[in-house]
Amino acid sequence: MQDHAQTLGVEYLIWDGLIWSLARDAEGWRPYDGGGMHDPDSITGSHADHLHVTVRAGS
Repeated sequence: MQDHAQTLGVEYLIWDGLIWSLARDAEGWRPYDGGGMHDPDSITGSHADHLHVTVRAGS
């Protein structure tokens, strides 16, 4: 998904406590705190058990 983000319309990915965004691709995967939504003590809240994908509208 990351390699083909532009084609797929991916804006950002969150996985295993990290975030990657197309807009900040040069920075790579960065720590994710979720702005209050992230729970590092929860396997689900830390996105360790799933990949979160956000795509642009119309994709």
